[in-house]
Amino acid sequence: MSTTIQDQARFCDDDCAVVVLASFACRVCLSAPDLITLVGGPGQRLATSKCPSCRTLNRVSLSDAQAFRLWTLQRGNTFVHFPPEYW
Repeated sequence: MSTTIQDQARFCDDDCAVVVLASFACRVCLSAPDLITLVGGPGQRLATSKCPSCRTLNRVSLSDAQAFRLWTLQRGNTFVHFPPEYW
C-alpha cells in the first residue's frame, strides 16, 4: 500500500539548500528523496517525490520563486527533474 501526502512548500526562496531539501523529507519515515520532479506552469508549480524507503508519494505545491530555488540549488544526492515543457 502506498500513501500520498499533499502539502504546501515550507521554505523561502532564499533558504539554503539544506533547508530546501529538508522540506522534501518523507513525512512518514524522514528519508530524503532521490528524485524530485517539478511540473506546472507559472503559478501552478508542483513538486512530486517518492520516498525510496517506504514508497510514500509526496506532492508539494510551490510558488514560482520556490520552484526556481529548488531547480537551481546544489542538491547533493537528490536529482531535480524539470521537464522542458515547463521551463
